[in-house]
Amino acid sequence: MTPKLMRTNLACLLCSLFAGGLGAAESPAPIPARPPAPASQVFEVKQKVALSEVPKGARTVRLWISIPDDNAEQRVLDFSVTSAPGPWRLVREPDRGNRFLFVEVADPAAEVLTTTVSFTLRRSTVFYELDPAAAGALSEPQRRLFADELRQDAPHMAATERIRQIADETCGKETNLVTQARRLLEYVADHADHYSKDPSKPTCGIGDAGNCLTNGGGCCTDLHSLFIALARARGIPARLQMGYRLQPKNAGLEADPGYRCWPEYFIPGYGWIPADIVEADAADAAGRVRWLSGLNERRVHLNEGREFDLSSRQSAARVNTMIIGYAEIDGVPARVLPEGEKKPQLSRTVKYVERPDVLPAPLASALKVSWQH
Repeated sequence: MTPKLMRTNLACLLCSLFAGGLGAAESPAPIPARPPAPASQVFEVKQKVALSEVPKGARTVRLWISIPDDNAEQRVLDFSVTSAPGPWRLVREPDRGNRFLFVEVADPAAEVLTTTVSFTLRRSTVFYELDPAAAGALSEPQRRLFADELRQDAPHMAATERIRQIADETCGKETNLVTQARRLLEYVADHADHYSKDPSKPTCGIGDAGNCLTNGGGCCTDLHSLFIALARARGIPARLQMGYRLQPKNAGLEADPGYRCWPEYFIPGYGWIPADIVEADAADAAGRVRWLSGLNERRVHLNEGREFDLSSRQSAARVNTMIIGYAEIDGVPARVLPEGEKKPQLSRTVKYVERPDVLPAPLASALKVSWQH
């Protein structure tokens, strides 16, 4: 069992034990009513990742590529490496158990190295109708379990004095975790814009809460880093998820899907709740609520967290995010973001088709429940 799944299963156990207080005389809080069985969709995906500007005479290229894995809303039904420029293997990083495709190329003969993987996913929608009265308080064992998700000095998501002030002003004396989380999500949606809504905002960055405040928005990682910092400032566990969307307009086409991250926040009695503030900010009032406690099925989840410790890399610094992947050419990190006039060296294209989900709806729902609780 991977560290990520072990943490998920333990969190679910603690939800059950501490929602009403371990050993307490009173009855535990009632289990919240579940929404209708989620819609699901099967996608067949071909993903190409290219590393460009490999100089002549380079001796060794190491490449870690972000690939999908199972989680609560996603099942990998099939996976294969269609082509790779050198020997490859699947690896997991030690902190959270995220899975990556590692490729090592000796004496590369081409300026561009391309790796192609094919996979089939079953994706489910998720939406929680959060009832503040049904949410428990965070227990001390949960605080220990989620120490990393409560960390207030995380790079780019630090709960600075300014962040804590905003969080306290937004939440006031409120102590209910559902109400606080909703207020903080609404704050970011109201005070920060994604560049797709306001083209004056930065389009690509490292994903920094402070930058988001200064600029009044930015990329999705900026907005979601701000929410995570605000949530942690109020003692709400929060973490970052990375992936990309499978938009209907791109079905059957080879296209750059970009990337899309989203936060998750933990509510005792419910578990981890996903949100997408970018989608919420673009929606009307009714649609906004849908995106503050759920996602649709049209996305691929790749990895969780930040500051990755990747095996075999030579650079001493941890890797901020694994949007597409990470590469080193003779020990020198390749560009994953623009640097002045220089474009990123890593790029990704995706081609996908939809397939009917043949799994019966009751069984699909049961599978989802078994991973959620």
